[in-house]
Amino acid sequence: MDLKEKFINLLKKKNYSYADVVQATELTKTDISRWLNHDYTGKDNRIIDVVNNFIDREEARVVEEEIPYIETSTVKYVHEISRVCHTSGKIGVCTGQPGLGKTYAIKKYTDKYLDSILIESDSSYSAKALLLDIHKRLNLSGTGTTYKLKCEVLNKLYNSGRFLIIDEADKLKYSALEMARRIHDKTGIGILLIGASELYLHMTEYKQLYSRVKYYKSLNKLSIQDVMKVLEAMHIDLSLASTYLKYSDGNMRTLSNLISHSLFIAKINKKDRIDELVIEKSSLLLMV
Repeated sequence: MDLKEKFINLLKKKNYSYADVVQATELTKTDISRWLNHDYTGKDNRIIDVVNNFIDREEARVVEEEIPYIETSTVKYVHEISRVCHTSGKIGVCTGQPGLGKTYAIKKYTDKYLDSILIESDSSYSAKALLLDIHKRLNLSGTGTTYKLKCEVLNKLYNSGRFLIIDEADKLKYSALEMARRIHDKTGIGILLIGASELYLHMTEYKQLYSRVKYYKSLNKLSIQDVMKVLEAMHIDLSLASTYLKYSDGNMRTLSNLISHSLFIAKINKKDRIDELVIEKSSLLLMV
């Protein structure tokens, strides 16, 4: 197969257009068209080098395999506490180290229960910022004074049976947490605050909110059974579960990255299967 055939086959395989090649190289659409039609007037060596480089890079490009939906212990516990808060109209708190899959789990919950409202907060969230986000999620205008926003949110949520989930609640300012409490008190909806372990410590300082927390769950690291479920879904040898658990330290995000790295390392070393050495080498690429 000559270079032009390889180039055309790559474009078909990757579903690339000439515009994609132009974006990734120094070539123009005219350069590509003329070269393929034996009408290129530039230096042949130059375009051959560029095309060869493009093909080599694209063939080596890592396409990360997404881990399919798996009910790990994190997913199970997050769904359990979400459901009980949702149906009982109570406040719950769920904490765990970053990377356990908390956000993934609550997004799956809100995909299933469409009357849930997920707010992904950050350290800049004031009470008004929280209200604005909720206001917009309720298909309201997302504008107005804090008092106007609060009144309209409370009116919309009152006795609605809806459910409010605030992710990364450990980053919320006190005023925003207090606003969440007021929303619960005035509307009767269930609320789940989810975040890092520091969230629980914050809660103990805010007596009015802490006294209203009905349910609490502290999430643990992944178990060997969780890792085996993931490997089974990815068609990876289950005997490697303990090795993956060791190098991922029971962290779902780390495990996902480790699987991706090990698949790539095995591929570039022309191994037909992953082994313990591949996992060990792959772990050196991780940010820990």
